[in-house]
Amino acid sequence: MRQEMVAHHYKKGSVSRRSAIRRALETHTDGSPVATMDFIPDELGRLSDGSMFVHRLEPTLHVYYNSATIQMAARNGLHTLVADGVHSFQPRQLKRKGQLYTVHGVCSNGVEVPLLYAISSKKTEQVYTTIFRHIREEFDNSVIPPTLRVVLDFERASINAAKRVFPYATVQGCAFHLAQAWNRRRDHVGLPTFLSGMQKSFEVEAWWETIKGLVFLPRRLHREVRALRRPPVPVEHAAYGPCRRFLDYLEDTWYSGMFSDLWDKFEVHELRTTNLAEAYHNQLNTLMDGDHPTLSRLIEVLRDLDSEAESALITLQQNPSHTKHIRRKDLERRERISEEMRRFSSQYRGGVDNREIDDYCQNMSRFVSNTTI
Repeated sequence: MRQEMVAHHYKKGSVSRRSAIRRALETHTDGSPVATMDFIPDELGRLSDGSMFVHRLEPTLHVYYNSATIQMAARNGLHTLVADGVHSFQPRQLKRKGQLYTVHGVCSNGVEVPLLYAISSKKTEQVYTTIFRHIREEFDNSVIPPTLRVVLDFERASINAAKRVFPYATVQGCAFHLAQAWNRRRDHVGLPTFLSGMQKSFEVEAWWETIKGLVFLPRRLHREVRALRRPPVPVEHAAYGPCRRFLDYLEDTWYSGMFSDLWDKFEVHELRTTNLAEAYHNQLNTLMDGDHPTLSRLIEVLRDLDSEAESALITLQQNPSHTKHIRRKDLERRERISEEMRRFSSQYRGGVDNREIDDYCQNMSRFVSNTTI
């Protein structure tokens, strides 16, 4: 009966669910016990059925989740974990230190739900290991996914922790964060001067577009990319130095060291980024009274969002054909990228030359962000 009621709540639609969450938040009175990093009252620390929501309570680390939600996700085709942190929603008590870190699960038919929330004043490998171990323990109590991807931003501590806790998983970096890192370095070395304006160089522009598209190129073909060998202009050209410095950065940071095997997105047809986690953080904005809410309010929001996640999983369990709604423009973009990769894969099997590789990279560069935020 309870599952039917929860599933019915989910089927009423996202607008109705958001309104219900807001109404629930408005019932919290000033006379209720106040949550702090040292103390959380039972009415917030436990769910409506009496089960635990707060699983770790330390002055510098809180971990919140519903065991039933994680275990239900594992039983409903969980295949990917997507994690990302945001610095706008950590409670006021932490001030500007720390983050709200959310781990999402993607299940059958692309149904995605938040699984775990952590508030931490530190971003160390030990902290991330603790967070991921909570999820692993719930897998052990339910179903261990036979195959698992973990998509993260390029943060050494979280990557090392994920590899330690999920040694069987494929750990991958986020393509959006990769583009942001490259764009920041592009700006830092002075390339924008030669990509637009009076000093624009068409040689540098074509070179940059080739570089941008590398993320969609099979790794074994990177050695054939002429743009990686040398700058596209003579040594005496003003753009030579910036191009050379960017190539050195690529070699030192992205072709050597721990990130070297994390950013290839060729034939990855979905979940190339952590954008679903970031979109979720945007949704939190609609439920908060600005940045850095009180801890009590934050926990209430997360509890209600967990209820929404449970609703989605119950719906999937009752109707295995249930799929996640994707905006038309996002679906079309995903299909265009997949079609271009399939076309190049077929072409590659028949043999490709340097010009065809360059053309493919430049074509795929249009799917990579060119802005810095």
